[in-house]
Amino acid sequence: MLVKPIWLFFIDRQVQLIVGYEEYGKYFAILNLSYVLFFLSDIGLGNMLNQRMANQFTVNIYQLLRIKLFLLLAYFIVFCLIGWLTHISQWSILFYVIVIQMLTSSLIFFRNIITAKQYFGVDAWLSVIDKTLMIAFCGSIIYASFGKMSLPLFLRIQIACTAIAVTVSFVFIIKKKLIVMQAKERIESILKQVMPFALILLLMSVHYRLDGFLLERIHSNGAMEAGVYASAYRLLDASNMVGYLASSFLVAFVARNVTDNAMLEDAIFNTRHVLMFCSIGAVAFVMVFAQWLQQLLYHSSSNYNTLVMQLCIASYPAYCLVHVYGSVLTGAARFKQFITVLVLSVACNIVVNITLIPFYGALGCCIAALVSQYFCGAVTMITATKAVCIRFNSRSFFIYLLTATLLVTLFYLGKYALINVWLILSIAVLLTLFLLSTQISFFRKYFVSFR
Repeated sequence: MLVKPIWLFFIDRQVQLIVGYEEYGKYFAILNLSYVLFFLSDIGLGNMLNQRMANQFTVNIYQLLRIKLFLLLAYFIVFCLIGWLTHISQWSILFYVIVIQMLTSSLIFFRNIITAKQYFGVDAWLSVIDKTLMIAFCGSIIYASFGKMSLPLFLRIQIACTAIAVTVSFVFIIKKKLIVMQAKERIESILKQVMPFALILLLMSVHYRLDGFLLERIHSNGAMEAGVYASAYRLLDASNMVGYLASSFLVAFVARNVTDNAMLEDAIFNTRHVLMFCSIGAVAFVMVFAQWLQQLLYHSSSNYNTLVMQLCIASYPAYCLVHVYGSVLTGAARFKQFITVLVLSVACNIVVNITLIPFYGALGCCIAALVSQYFCGAVTMITATKAVCIRFNSRSFFIYLLTATLLVTLFYLGKYALINVWLILSIAVLLTLFLLSTQISFFRKYFVSFR
């Protein structure tokens, strides 16, 4: 929670300011394409490993490791082929991004092995080692003037730091003898098990990331528009970190406790409350202080950039609903329902993007995300609630709406009273934490319950 925001706002953001919106926009488009194709490098092996270990099934890790190497090769070939078919001209950037994503995929796979063997402390360090090294090296160049930062240098540093993290994780696995020989499974059996995870990973990647690539490809000034969209998406990406952490917990928790409705309901509601309050607070703040954020982060007073930032962050609550209830469906192995919802959401997203991007650019991407993400969040929540037989709990949504109204009012009053923005933000954070604390079991009886 400390390392990624530092990376995004003090390193990645600064690189965009140095190289320019247009140059960074080209990189952002290729990066988004790499995320869309990322499922090829794993096809859900990591998610399958987590779920099966949570259910205490044996897994032939050595066999999965060999499959992993084949998938990395397939990822490389397919990425290059699509780059050629879509007439990407920045091949050096494309190759750098491919290598980074291949190393990242390997690191995630090794971390899944380590986590499955209950080495949670080690995994916690491995989750930040690459970004920590990148912050140190890139920060030295950007802020200490040890050299001149450029996009190729930025990507080369990422490759080196991620390679170090992969090496450390692999050495730990070998040292602890975590790769053991088990009875081999038929490839057809493994593919059958991972296919739902692969489809979910593909569909979610397309839903979250394809818009940045389409924007750069089909808009008349695509690179610049992609750069503007990247500057707004950075806020959403940083905010979503909490959702990713929560979803990784929920998948394993639901898989292990799927028959215990009381425990399951308590965990789902608590997770939803935390994520929804975080998202509501973030959206309310950005809606009121987007112009201030633009000046602070990007030294820009553009009304267009400000509007893109506001509309982009507005989809955050929908992302949180998908994190919570998508994890419930995945952990409960209700893959068919989740995949159906994702297919409809992706189709909606692509149609709206292709329709709006040529005319509205980055704003079109934001509108498409609002439409498809809220559809996905609402339908996923309804589907998951029925699938695992838990309450819908509509009462809490009234509390969410009330909280949003209070925060927006607070921000507007503070803004027009010319109160220091940091002081206003501190008050809002304390207010949100107070509301969450009232839902702790010991205090809930003294306050209004969200349930």
